[in-house]
Amino acid sequence: MFNDQISFAIMLTVSLAFAAWYGRRHGKQYALGAGMAVSMLAGTWFEIEVFNTPINVTMATAIVLLIVYCTHSWREIFKAINLLDVLITALFLWHIVVDVYYDGNPLAIAAQAYGQWMLPYAAGRYAFVHAGSLEKLSPVFVTVAAIISVAAIFESVSGINLWELLLTEMDDKVSHPRRRRYDWLYRAAGPVRHPIFLGIVLMTMLPFAVDLVSRQRDSSKKRILVSTGLAAVILGVGATLSRGPILCLPVSALFAVAWYDRIARWSIIILAMIGSLIAIVYADSFLSYLDSSESNRGESHIVEIDDRNSPQIYTSSRNRIFVVKIYGPLVVKGGPVGYGSKRSTGFPPRNLPGLPADPTVRERLGVVDNSYINIGLRFGWIGLVTFVCTLLFTISFALRFALVASTYLYPCDWQCMIAYAGVFFALLFEIGTVFWSYDYAFWIMLQIGAISGSASQVAQARTKGWI
Repeated sequence: MFNDQISFAIMLTVSLAFAAWYGRRHGKQYALGAGMAVSMLAGTWFEIEVFNTPINVTMATAIVLLIVYCTHSWREIFKAINLLDVLITALFLWHIVVDVYYDGNPLAIAAQAYGQWMLPYAAGRYAFVHAGSLEKLSPVFVTVAAIISVAAIFESVSGINLWELLLTEMDDKVSHPRRRRYDWLYRAAGPVRHPIFLGIVLMTMLPFAVDLVSRQRDSSKKRILVSTGLAAVILGVGATLSRGPILCLPVSALFAVAWYDRIARWSIIILAMIGSLIAIVYADSFLSYLDSSESNRGESHIVEIDDRNSPQIYTSSRNRIFVVKIYGPLVVKGGPVGYGSKRSTGFPPRNLPGLPADPTVRERLGVVDNSYINIGLRFGWIGLVTFVCTLLFTISFALRFALVASTYLYPCDWQCMIAYAGVFFALLFEIGTVFWSYDYAFWIMLQIGAISGSASQVAQARTKGWI
């Protein structure tokens, strides 16, 4: 068992060493992506502090490899700028404007904003901006995701987290459920701090697995191998026993089917509308069903939110409803600039006006399980609109490139791009039920960067007249 600093040093060394080896063997332009993939194996709690700022292995790997990348591929940095570049830059700059407005200290805030938005985005963009990036990097990402998934399955069965067993214990920044769920299996968290986070991280790896499967048309042995990788990632999501990420799997699949077939598309839309209507009409019964397993274990409570409502039942699922009721109006009151990061961060948020007066209720409703509300509280409606547009245009870009992938992103085909679109469509709903944590947000931003890098590939190929 090691401490955080030694675990950090071990995994950073492994990530950088693999990046150097992979870049030497396959091309220096692929070292960045390979190193980022291996850094996923490091626990997100393997951190050091630099100027009172926690830096984990994935961040450190991105910083080092981006510096190296800029020394050998600096000409690629500003090629084929696209709308996603503009949106992420706008989000980065607005973060700085809002937090400097409230708290001053522009240099520290600029560094924090860069780490939260630009760093993971740039890592993804420049990892996938070169021709053949998906072909070279998909196997690495899928291999790492499969390893994590196998470890997650082991954790779900045994309750033993291998990262804690072999390296260092998880910190207490996030409450990690340790008991069996449904009296059946444990909820696996793997190298992140919560099972939901792990489910989202593995979801973001599915496009790589789909890419590998779609490219293996000739060799049956290779097809079996890569299909096993896809199955492992799906089972890894299942090992979290988190309802949101598990439901994201069929949502992503149905999105792909809807894109492919017009009759299926309208059938799915109609069924989705009917299902949503039923869930709204029978909302209480629906929530009671979701909470049945938790309620039987004493997880339900009665809360009274000042004089606004009569006493209500509070459970883990109903918390999402309370979050919208309590914090939604605060987002509106926050106006275009919100309340800044300091005032809206914490469990409960440190200094927001209009929160319930009862400290017990404040503590109970302290976890703001809604990424949109997190962003709205921090950066106002301007930041929220920019964030939502970034996600929507990521889906739009992926759908558009599906039509030309086989030409400009060969050997990647349309299946990979549709997988990207389907995963991000599902994540639109999932992140509305979980707070915006860097444990998984890094990989969402990296994949947005990957789509942007693919857009740059397509733009440059068209400019040069490649066929």
